[in-house]
Amino acid sequence: MATNLREHIVAYFEEHHKVVEAGAVDLLLHHRQPLVVSHQVIERAGAERPFVTREMVESVFAEAAAVPAATAGLRPTAGRVALPAPDAEGFQPIHEGYGGPVGAGSPLVAYSALFQSRYRALARLLRGRPELENLRPIREIRPGEPTASVVGMVREVHETSQRHHLILTVEDETGAIELLVPKDSPGTRATFLPDEVVGVRLRFGKDPRRLPRVEAVERPEVPRQRLLGRARRPARALFLSDLHLGSKSFLADEWGHLVDFANGRGPLGDRAADLRYVVVAGDLVDGIGIYPRQEKDLAIADIVEQYAELGRRLAELPSRLTVIVVPGNHDAVCPAEPQPSLPTGLARALPDHVRPLGNPSTFALDGVVVSAYHGRSFDDLIPALPGASYSRPTEVMRRMLQMRHLAPIYGDRTPLAPSAHDGLVLETAPDVLVTGHSHTYGVERYRGVLLLNVSTWQGETEYQRMRNIVPVPARAALVDLAQLSVETLDFSAGEPTVAEAGG
Repeated sequence: MATNLREHIVAYFEEHHKVVEAGAVDLLLHHRQPLVVSHQVIERAGAERPFVTREMVESVFAEAAAVPAATAGLRPTAGRVALPAPDAEGFQPIHEGYGGPVGAGSPLVAYSALFQSRYRALARLLRGRPELENLRPIREIRPGEPTASVVGMVREVHETSQRHHLILTVEDETGAIELLVPKDSPGTRATFLPDEVVGVRLRFGKDPRRLPRVEAVERPEVPRQRLLGRARRPARALFLSDLHLGSKSFLADEWGHLVDFANGRGPLGDRAADLRYVVVAGDLVDGIGIYPRQEKDLAIADIVEQYAELGRRLAELPSRLTVIVVPGNHDAVCPAEPQPSLPTGLARALPDHVRPLGNPSTFALDGVVVSAYHGRSFDDLIPALPGASYSRPTEVMRRMLQMRHLAPIYGDRTPLAPSAHDGLVLETAPDVLVTGHSHTYGVERYRGVLLLNVSTWQGETEYQRMRNIVPVPARAALVDLAQLSVETLDFSAGEPTVAEAGG
C-alpha cells in the first residue's frame, strides 16, 4: 500500500503507540524537520498519554523558540547551509542525526545522556509487544514469579567455558541483571552486540540462586506490516556513494559516462527522462590525512580545491536534478557521528541544485522516505557479526534495521559524538536505506525496505589492498520511486549497462 509523507508521520506515531490528531500532523508537515519534533512530542507525552494533539506540537514549537537550537535538540542553521523548506520538486527533509555542537559540560554526563536517549527511543518500540509479557523495570524483577520481561541495553556478553551458554548482562534506567542464554535457544540465533537494546522474556527456576533463563529475544525491528511510500508521478532517483574527488584513483572516464546518462545520452538515456534526484552517500572527496601516507595517493592535495573539484563535477549533472549529498569519514567535517553537513565555506563551491545534509539524514523524495548513512560503522559491525563481510554489505544493513540503530557499538573504530539525543537511532522505518563506505555493491529487500550499498567512483588503492577490500566500482542504483523497483547501472566498461543487482 502506498503512502504520502502525511501517512508516514501517522504511522510513526502508531509505531510508538500514539494516536495523532489531524491538526497536529498539519503542523508537523510544515516544519523543516517533522521527525525531530515528532520525537520530542513523544518524549514529552510519556507512556501514559496515548493521544497527540495540536496543542502538544505547538508547545514543542514554543519551547524550541525560547531555547537556543543546540540545547533544544533542533538542528542549528547559523554558520552553515540551512535546511530548505519543502520544495515544489518533491524533496522534503525529515530529520538529520546531527543535533548541534556538544556543550562545554562534562563528556561523561553527555555520554550518559546519549545512552539514555538511545535506550528510551528503542524501548518505546518494544513496549506493548505481546511477546514481552509481564514487562517491568529491572529493579522490580522478583525471582519468585514464573515469568517476566525486561527491556535493556546489552552491557556485557560472556560464554561459559564448559557448556558454551551465554551470560548476558543488560541494564535499564533502574539497574542491571545477569541472564542465562542457553546455547541452543532461539535467543542465540543472532549475535548480541554491545550497546544494542533488546527485549527479553525470562523464566525463573525454583532455585533463586540460579540466573534467570532467556526464553525469547525481541529486537526493535521494522514492522512486518506497514505503509510503503511511493511516488504519485513518474520519478526516478540515482543512488551513488564514495566519489573521492581529489584521489589519483578517481574514475574520471566512468564518471563521464554517468554524466552522459544523466543528460539523456547513450543507449540507456531513455531511463533518465524521469530522473529527478541524485543521492550521494558520503566520502564526497578523498580528504587529507585520513590514512597513513595518503598524500602519495592524492591528485589534489588541498582540501578546499578538492571541494572545488567536487562542485565542478556535480555541475556536470543537469541543473533540473535535486542532488542530495551527505558527508563520510573522508570529508572535512567532525569525524564523530552523527556528522554535520558541509560547512558554508566548502558548500559554497557546490551548484545551487545540491542540498548538503548531515550524516545520517532522513528525507522524502516524492513521498518515498530515504535514510542515507555513509556506513563507517561497517568497520565495527563486520568484525562483531560472524560471517559478515564487506563483500555482502546488505547483510550488515539488515542487522541495522533489526536493531533500529546505525552504529550501536561504543569505543571501537566509529567515534560517537556525546549528545543529549542519539541521532543514529532509526526513529522511522524508511522505504530506502542507502549506505556506502564498503566500496562494494549490494541490493536487498528486508520487510519492505529497499537496502542499497552503492559502490564507489575510486579505483583500488594500496591501502584497500592492505585491508583485503576488493572494490566494485562505478555502479549506481536507479530506483523507480513509483514502483520502488531498482536497476543496477554499470558504468565500468564504456557505455552503461544494466548489471545483476547483487554484484
